[in-house]
Amino acid sequence: MMRDLLHTLFRFSIGITLLCASLAGTDAYAQRANDNAVTAATDAFGTVVGNQTIGLYSQSNARGFSPTQAENLRIEGLYYDQQTTGSDPYLFSRSDIRVGIAAQSYAFPSPSGIADLTLRVPGDTPLTSAVLTRGPLDVASAEIDGQYPLLDRTLSVGLIVAAAHEFDYQFAVRSNERAASLLLRVRPNSRIEIVPFVGYDHNAERTLTPLVYADGIHPPPFFDEQHLPTQTWTTWRWNDLTAGVIARFALADGWSLRAGVFHSKYEIYRNFSDLVLGPAASGIADHVMDVTPGHVSKSYSGDVRLTRTRSHGNHQREIALELRGRHTQRGFGGDAVVPLGPISVYRSAPLPEPPLIFSPGSLDRVQQTGLGINDIEQWKDRASLSVGLLMTDYARRVANPGAAADTQHTRKALPTISLAARPRRKITVYGSYTRGLEDSPIAPSYAANRGEPLPATATWQADGGARLIASKELQLLLGVFKIHKTYFGADGAQRYTAIGDITARGVESSATWTRPQGLTVIAGAVWLRPQVERRAGGTGPTGDIPVGPVPGTINVNVDYAPGDWRGWGTSLQWKWLSARVSTSDDRYHLPPLNTLNVGVRYTTRLLAHPWSLRLDIDNVTNTRGLALGTDFSVVPNLPRNYTLTVAADI
Repeated sequence: MMRDLLHTLFRFSIGITLLCASLAGTDAYAQRANDNAVTAATDAFGTVVGNQTIGLYSQSNARGFSPTQAENLRIEGLYYDQQTTGSDPYLFSRSDIRVGIAAQSYAFPSPSGIADLTLRVPGDTPLTSAVLTRGPLDVASAEIDGQYPLLDRTLSVGLIVAAAHEFDYQFAVRSNERAASLLLRVRPNSRIEIVPFVGYDHNAERTLTPLVYADGIHPPPFFDEQHLPTQTWTTWRWNDLTAGVIARFALADGWSLRAGVFHSKYEIYRNFSDLVLGPAASGIADHVMDVTPGHVSKSYSGDVRLTRTRSHGNHQREIALELRGRHTQRGFGGDAVVPLGPISVYRSAPLPEPPLIFSPGSLDRVQQTGLGINDIEQWKDRASLSVGLLMTDYARRVANPGAAADTQHTRKALPTISLAARPRRKITVYGSYTRGLEDSPIAPSYAANRGEPLPATATWQADGGARLIASKELQLLLGVFKIHKTYFGADGAQRYTAIGDITARGVESSATWTRPQGLTVIAGAVWLRPQVERRAGGTGPTGDIPVGPVPGTINVNVDYAPGDWRGWGTSLQWKWLSARVSTSDDRYHLPPLNTLNVGVRYTTRLLAHPWSLRLDIDNVTNTRGLALGTDFSVVPNLPRNYTLTVAADI
């Protein structure tokens, strides 16, 4: 029934979108044909535009930690709790990582960075864009993005429909995706704006690629993800739903109100996790099938912010009062876990589907509220000072079958202070200190307590640095930071739990150079020194360097499209990763890794509409390498691959 409903919605969405296209006429301006993450970025810390990604950081990795896992996500700057598998790319037009000086404008920042999502809010001009993509590997996708003003400067509608085939190339041999998003923009007058939105994404996979986990004792061998042994009877299906409404009100006497209410839902069916555990140098590993019964994870979150801004001469004062909260409910557990014996990562080994025995599941509930006040003082071209306090109340209750409920209740005062000053016209120095209460990771599939939610923990971060605007063309950023968190890992009984504390010290830098002749260079580097202090009496790992964070990263992005090339342009992305530990005793390291991506594109106007054709070649040198997660998951980087993208604004 859900599939029929989705197909009906998909066909209806295509019809409405094509209708928008027919009404758009010739006055549509460029939307997707000119997508360019390099020229859109303001620094090297992380920017996503459409299907293009650049930068040192991402939603899953900022300064060695994950903003998404810590619940440090925002929609248009407002607090948001996400339960879906990821941020809907057909609902959000871009995301930006806010760290260092880029986080100074946030009244209520969070340690380890913020990932800020921007909605595809429809504008006042009718337009429709189409994007067709082939690659990498066997991926094929199509997207139609339309917007149309129903009432001039009062009501606009935006509709996006998309389909993808073989999109999940690192996790399944066969996959399909269908998605649709709807957004409205309502402005009854010049002082009020209301944006309701909903995005739905249905995904189905079969013949799943095994998930490989290192044992932390032996260095993992190199292997080809696309040639791992697979079982044709394994499947994975899920639905993602993201919905909400954002409202902005301009009130009298310098007062303004911004509010957002959001709903996030992740629904899975009976899904298979094909686990390959602890592969030795020969490629032989333990083979375990973990089958999860159907579960639903959902949350409601909201953020209301009342702000008053007053100016007097060169001084401006902004006082913000915030009320935020979330209610989360997540099902987990009850898995059928079947040992399948030894397996090789290099040879096919088809097996019959085993009988499955499920047990009762568990339920995790989280209720969190926060009440905060923040005062920002700004002296034009001289300095700014921000001081804030967020009082948070966090309650978690985990109900396990046949056992007493596990509860956690925490109240904390979370202060933040940041300062920026301009000792010279072109130089800005900054510093900040922030405390937080952040969500902890979920126990991974290989752990004895797989799927178990872990208690939220206190964190803090201090950072500082300087920005130099050397000229209109060149901007430089240099910062240092220190982050302290609880460290999670497997103990001697293979339970995933808190086993110590982790402190990450680092230096990060960014350079942005833009020439009028069509040259843009975005370059950045981060040098990270994470260290674990393990708790006394532990029987687990012994090293003091955590697996996962990369000590050194350099990322250089170049885009060149001079006017006399008549629509042609080219791009280059070079990324270097330093050696990083691959075992929990710090004995073995993965070698440094260099990857080079290049691209060429052509933009033109056809029948008065912008078109673009783009060819990207990733990993040009076909370099082999491995990525190790903090949970010891092992993922090889893709071999040389090609992506062809055709986009048109019609």
